[in-house]
Amino acid sequence: MSQRVAFPFSRLDAASIGFAGWRIGDPGEPLVPATDIFEGWDYERDLEVGARFEIDFDRAAAQLGIPLDQLSMALVLKAGTGSGKIPRRMDRIQTRKLVPSAPEFEVRAVVTGSRLSGRLLLEAGIVLDAEPASPGALSPAMPGARLWTDRKDILLEDGGTARFPLETISFASAFAGQPHASAPWYVHWRSGLLDADFGGAVRVYVNADYTELCERFVAGDPATVQAVLGDVMSQMIENVVSMPDCDDALEDCVAGSVGDQVRNWLDMAFPGQSLNKIRAEMTGAPGRFRATIMAAAQVGEGE
Repeated sequence: MSQRVAFPFSRLDAASIGFAGWRIGDPGEPLVPATDIFEGWDYERDLEVGARFEIDFDRAAAQLGIPLDQLSMALVLKAGTGSGKIPRRMDRIQTRKLVPSAPEFEVRAVVTGSRLSGRLLLEAGIVLDAEPASPGALSPAMPGARLWTDRKDILLEDGGTARFPLETISFASAFAGQPHASAPWYVHWRSGLLDADFGGAVRVYVNADYTELCERFVAGDPATVQAVLGDVMSQMIENVVSMPDCDDALEDCVAGSVGDQVRNWLDMAFPGQSLNKIRAEMTGAPGRFRATIMAAAQVGEGE
């Protein structure tokens, strides 16, 4: 990959690393080369990522100006998620100490589906693991110094625009004694934060105590998914449309934000209509207003 940063110390080139590219698939199954789009994913589906390396330790030591017997390196794998250019979270999923006795190796790690939304950003980095005793003039010397990095940005299905962050939990345990403990699902979000990343600001909890409901939702039953999605859309649209300055606020929202998602839903349910007309429909004919949103939440039989 091209480098745009001038580091104050020597780094490793591609020939020293022997990186064979990213692979992805279902946990425990054969992995396939990762492309820019991963189709057929949902929040109940965990993913496993992997990569193969063949480190040329002699070349690496010469490039860094560090004697081979003093060269200590580690490989760090990270996985990030969230819409937009900057991931809303970045988790370390594996760390491996590199040794000359095992120059060829494969690393694999599972990324939990419930922690993802919109995209999967993979990062592999090789860092200096210990300070060398006699480094050269341009040698990295501080532990943690980045010697090599590769990133892969993967769009999950349609980028999350038709889905939402979801978890299945027992409400009886998580919300014991609270009024919504027996609700079939619950939408957690804070009103007014239209610029917040949608995947980080919104979470839909489905009550695992309702076994049949969870099974239907996980299986993608169209009517069940439509009911949950329609309720999420109604709650958020009604709240935002009721804001006195929502016209300007929605215009300024960036891609991947809460406001951007609400704006997309408004276009789906009320194409070509002004916010004033939508607001009048909400207050004057609330039943038809919600039914219109519920209809826009319809999913296909094959989805």
